Amino acid sequence: MNLLDFIKSLTILLFAGISSLDMSNSTGCTNPEYFLAHRTACRQISPVVKTLEYEAAHNKTLSISTMGSSVTGGMGASQKEKNWVSQLVQALKKQPGLSGLQFNNGGINGFSTQNLIDHNIPDRIIRQKPTVVLFETSLLNDYLQNITIETTNKNIETIVNQLKQGLPESRIVLLSPNPRRHGEVKNKAGLTYEDYIEGTKAFIEKNGWEYIDIYKGMNETLAKNKMNLDQVLSDATHPNDEGYEIWARIVTEYFLKGPKRDNE
Repeated sequence: MNLLDFIKSLTILLFAGISSLDMSNSTGCTNPEYFLAHRTACRQISPVVKTLEYEAAHNKTLSISTMGSSVTGGMGASQKEKNWVSQLVQALKKQPGLSGLQFNNGGINGFSTQNLIDHNIPDRIIRQKPTVVLFETSLLNDYLQNITIETTNKNIETIVNQLKQGLPESRIVLLSPNPRRHGEVKNKAGLTYEDYIEGTKAFIEKNGWEYIDIYKGMNETLAKNKMNLDQVLSDATHPNDEGYEIWARIVTEYFLKGPKRDNE
């Protein structure tokens, strides 16, 4: 058997193993023991909160670690309890068995994807041993620092692979940052902020990584409520309390229900 045939056979076996899971049966991924034994496959259909609940059922210490830029750190909020991370955790603590959920907010002002790598932030996250990692892709600063999309995507891949290797049992979820003012203006690399949003989203989805599109979700919320962007930003880039509330709502809904289907 040549190498190509071997890879094809391995792929068939992998998908056969996944498809053999009874995804809709209550004795399948809805069973804590089964879920923990089949994390990779079950995560494809199970909301993030199930990961936390099933880990809690085994009396494990539960924690969420975030990494990203100032919009993950909460710049622009009137107080730290108003940032999206704090609001998410408070909502999750109301779920059965999650009252002891802890978190570490690793958002750093001015950090791009390159800064995250240069300052070994993934290693810091790995040492925290979180149950769930939320990686906000820092595109606001990649745009401002004129980093090419190719380099941004390469950096994202480096970070994700490092997290997966160091935290094989943790659930890793990527998030875009929020919309910003004047995002249509090209930077010195000849790219708009929207170019970064669209280019990284396509790359992340191509790799099959779990992803929450905050940029799209916030824009949809603004359109639905007939609001403009200025109403939810404290300056050109950072959300205000209302903006972070929308962000938190998007992430919380994803945690509780999983990704929306196209017809929802």
